Amino acid sequence: MKAIWLSGGVVAALLSAPALAQQTTPDDPAAATAPDVGEPDGNDILVTARRTAERLQDVPVAITAFSAAALEDRNVSTLDEIAKFTPNIRFDGAAALSGGNYNATVFVRGVGQNDFAIFSDPGVGFYVDDVYYARSIGGVMDAVDIDSVQVLRGPQGTLFGKNTIGGAVLINTTAPDLDSASGRIEGIYGRFDRIDVKGAVNIPIAPGLAALRISAATLNRDGYVKRLLDGDTQGDRSAQMVRAKLRIQPAGSGLTIDIGGDYTRARETSAPSDLLAVGNAPGITGIPFLTNYNQFVAPGRGIIAPNGQPTLNPSYITASPFETWAGGPNDNDLDLWGLQATVAYDLGGATLKSISAYRDMKAYFTRDGDNTPFVFRQTTNRDKQWQFSQELQLTGKAWNDRISYVFGGYFFKEKASDIATADLAIGLQAPAAPPPFTPAVFIRNYTNNRSLAAYGQVDVEIVPRFSITLGGRYTSDKKTFTSINVRQRDLVEFTNVTKSATFEKFTPRFGINYKASRDLLLYASYSRGFKQGGFNGRPLVSDAEVTQYAPEELTTYEAGLKAQWLDGQLTTNLAAFHSRYQDIQLTVNQTPTNFVANAAKGEINGAEFETVMRPARWLSFNAAVGYLDAKYTAVGQGLGPTQILPITLDTKFVKAPEWTVTTGIDVSHEFANGSETALRVDYTQYSRIYHDVANSPIITDDGYGLLNARLNYTLPNKAVTLSVFGTNLTDTLYLVSGNVSGAFGLAEASYGRPREWGVSAAFRF
Repeated sequence: MKAIWLSGGVVAALLSAPALAQQTTPDDPAAATAPDVGEPDGNDILVTARRTAERLQDVPVAITAFSAAALEDRNVSTLDEIAKFTPNIRFDGAAALSGGNYNATVFVRGVGQNDFAIFSDPGVGFYVDDVYYARSIGGVMDAVDIDSVQVLRGPQGTLFGKNTIGGAVLINTTAPDLDSASGRIEGIYGRFDRIDVKGAVNIPIAPGLAALRISAATLNRDGYVKRLLDGDTQGDRSAQMVRAKLRIQPAGSGLTIDIGGDYTRARETSAPSDLLAVGNAPGITGIPFLTNYNQFVAPGRGIIAPNGQPTLNPSYITASPFETWAGGPNDNDLDLWGLQATVAYDLGGATLKSISAYRDMKAYFTRDGDNTPFVFRQTTNRDKQWQFSQELQLTGKAWNDRISYVFGGYFFKEKASDIATADLAIGLQAPAAPPPFTPAVFIRNYTNNRSLAAYGQVDVEIVPRFSITLGGRYTSDKKTFTSINVRQRDLVEFTNVTKSATFEKFTPRFGINYKASRDLLLYASYSRGFKQGGFNGRPLVSDAEVTQYAPEELTTYEAGLKAQWLDGQLTTNLAAFHSRYQDIQLTVNQTPTNFVANAAKGEINGAEFETVMRPARWLSFNAAVGYLDAKYTAVGQGLGPTQILPITLDTKFVKAPEWTVTTGIDVSHEFANGSETALRVDYTQYSRIYHDVANSPIITDDGYGLLNARLNYTLPNKAVTLSVFGTNLTDTLYLVSGNVSGAFGLAEASYGRPREWGVSAAFRF
């Protein structure tokens, strides 16, 4: 019998004293522009899952929400760490094949995308202050001056739309306060010479009329994987960011104007890597490139392996997972900036909102995939992307507040390029070398995306306490993709092709909701999500490999309840769902076999249970359990002669553990002099995780647990807080990503951060 662990996460923000987020109400026009998560009556939290501020317990959607204090108490420094406290979500950095620390792979309820490439679209949508971020590159964001994070599970194809087939992550940064000057500065020191400084200042320019908020941070720590060849490290942090937000709210005008800009600059080393296997090993067969390379190329390179042989062989596998013989490039640079203007106008009973945004991204990241001094499997990527989006939205109530509605239109434009070098089996072009040819290539990929959408959702209270939800979104996505590839061996251009397609879909939502009392909601819903199709961008032979794959669709039936008991001291939320997954965009990265194909149909059944208990003012406990049963119900064919799908009906989904469990306890005490101490401990447990579509055993994690803790002491004036904290206290070894290539005879992995400790001092004014 399988163990079911207690877990924690959820309505998590409900627990987070000591510093509550700013309070807002659904009727505040500012809530429509930058809604803050707060606790209006001490037991509630506001969320924006339906594009307006509502009590979490009133929203018929499976949501986990975190306030700023909740993030801090859980030692969240980058937003991928929220997955430790949320059921049925995997949020990992260091995407396979990339070498980039900021390249996110996100799966919610088994639906997502495991590829960072610009021709692959994410399956979970990220929205920062209502602005959609289109690329997974740069998706692992720093948690600096964040007001709230909300994780919406299941397809959000009506109100959020673009690429939210698996779910949506809504990130709200802290809005300016019009009335009072304030600020906060925090310094952190920790293991690996971690030195972080974060600060924010709120400046009322004209009290009650306009205010400016500026936040900034510098985040630094050494890498935790050592390169034995040159003494350098991998997995370090060296990033700086700044954000400015201006709010203007003329008295009595009903108008709220928010203007903001942000910039992030990172100059870091590559994501951690470790060599797992070379040559004949479980899950590795064929190895023609390795055999030929060791016969014709390696002996002439003047490189001697640790075992004394002039070949690429298993002696390069280190005794420690945090050491590597990698000798290739070791860079991970990111420049990310954007501008945004949000204008909300209170019409009296309705709010009209405009959201305009421009974003720009430049990234350079490298990877030594063979983890040796040989140039056998190395890649570099120089990516650029810009996007512009414009959204108009009307929200309001009618019929004595028995009707709530949201209507909107959305325009999105994006251009991106990937200039890459794949240094694969360099030197294997000697005339004496038999096939296969060297696959080393220079790559230029360009994508041009346009999306148009119109959407609406109406909630109607048919009779007191019973309501229905009707919604839909029509989306028209156009994608134009160009792939130009030159073989390094002879500088012959073997691919130069441009393809274009338009993908259109209507995604409906229907729900029934019964509010038995203020503290009990029962709901059932039907929803559909859609992710546009695309084109394969990793050809190695000819134009014919740039095949087109179709959109994927997810239809989900969900039922749930949200309840509070004992005057709000106990909260229990439960959701159960059944999803039908069609035309799954399966990404296969087994160089030289790299492609995306509509591999199969699938079925996903699952449940999520979340609870918060507050038996005493000084004690709180939260737990969450996520269960997933994801399976293929049909297996299709690849789109070309070299596209062989490495799956069967028995293959498990990528990054979809059967169980995710998290628990947390918070104990506090206030002393007679007014000072306060608080201890928080969190434990997260995952069952088996498959990190590639082929379920390769060598990069399959059999399950692991993570233990974090934080102790705060706040001085009597409440202005100074001193903290000591630890993450991964049991020093658990676990995988973040991995890759196996039979033809190259290699398996590699990226491991998560080991045990770390830190101390911090924060000052509020």
